[in-house]
Amino acid sequence: MTMKPFLPFLTVTLLFLSACGLEKPPASLQFPDAKGDAAPSAATTAPAAAAEVPSDPKLAAGKVVYDANCAACHDAGMMGAPKPGDAAAWAPRIAQGAEVMTKNSIAGFTGKLGMMPAKGGNASLTDEEVTNAVAFMADKSKGAAAATPAAAPAVADGKAAYDASCAACHESGMMGAPKPGDKAAWAPRIAQGNALLLSHATDGFKGKVGMMPAKGGNAALTSAEISSIVTYMVDKSK
Repeated sequence: MTMKPFLPFLTVTLLFLSACGLEKPPASLQFPDAKGDAAPSAATTAPAAAAEVPSDPKLAAGKVVYDANCAACHDAGMMGAPKPGDAAAWAPRIAQGAEVMTKNSIAGFTGKLGMMPAKGGNASLTDEEVTNAVAFMADKSKGAAAATPAAAPAVADGKAAYDASCAACHESGMMGAPKPGDKAAWAPRIAQGNALLLSHATDGFKGKVGMMPAKGGNAALTSAEISSIVTYMVDKSK
């Protein structure tokens, strides 16, 4: 025996009873062969992940300053601003040391690829706030280089890069370039520290005796190659 003829009668009966106020009909009819339960009324929403905050108080304070004052330019690479986390762009800057980076950020700096307005254009920032912001960006950007010290260029690699890109000037002393092995010429340069030598080799430098074009005039040289060349010349001239 089938229940199908009975269904219309049951539906009409329930509607009639509802109209008389005797019984409120159910929202839906369910029979034993109904499949599945009703879908949940609301989907569960996972909480948003919290923004990563450095554990070091100084770096955490620097992140706050960076987000409010520096991110607009640095996250977009505006005016040549290096993006935090871009190890290749930050390597030569970090090599100069925190003091030079902080000084350039406070006083402002114009380089070959862009410029940095004094205090990022916000004169109300204190020197300490700028220092913390620089520390935050440097820390975020040094990971790759710091994690692989074995990948530092060897002196042999530096010689190959030197022979290909620097020997023409340095072997002849052109434009006042000091010859590798000339200890008297190199002593005052080595005394300034490797970070400053690397900065001059990367960005270019004009001194009392001569001048050094940025990257020796070869813009295709990478930061690693320049570092290896400087290492080679210094090692040979001590």
